[in-house]
Amino acid sequence: MKQLTLLLILSVVGGVRPQSSVAFCDLLRNPAQYDGKEVRVRATYRYGFEWSQLYCIDCIDKGKAWLKFSDNLDEASQRSLRKLPKGAGIANLTVQGVFSSVGTFGHSNGYRYQILASKISDVSVIQKGMQAPEMEQKAENRWACGGTNPK
Repeated sequence: MKQLTLLLILSVVGGVRPQSSVAFCDLLRNPAQYDGKEVRVRATYRYGFEWSQLYCIDCIDKGKAWLKFSDNLDEASQRSLRKLPKGAGIANLTVQGVFSSVGTFGHSNGYRYQILASKISDVSVIQKGMQAPEMEQKAENRWACGGTNPK
């Protein structure tokens, strides 16, 4: 009991916010429930010139979230990001960060949601660089979040 009390005190005093693992689609289907909260999700990340988006095929109709990286990423997160192809690509990854659903975000304010990532892990590359749309769609249908065999 003393250990539990000490852990709770350290969490409050140290400013540690509880994190919850949540399905990415639950964020987009219930954005008000998670707005301003720290979450942990597994989703597909597509990035390149002027885009940095998280999505899942199962809820693509709900939109995509702009992925912004904190300036204070830890070394493990930085190592995980180095696994991503240079310039552009598609990968599945686990993101921990603060979810926002009030306002607009990203390039030309084109996104309804944002996650400000504080930790990145479990990077699994789906595609390197940009490909023809039909090739990207084939890879996503197979390996992306919500695909037949997600990485």
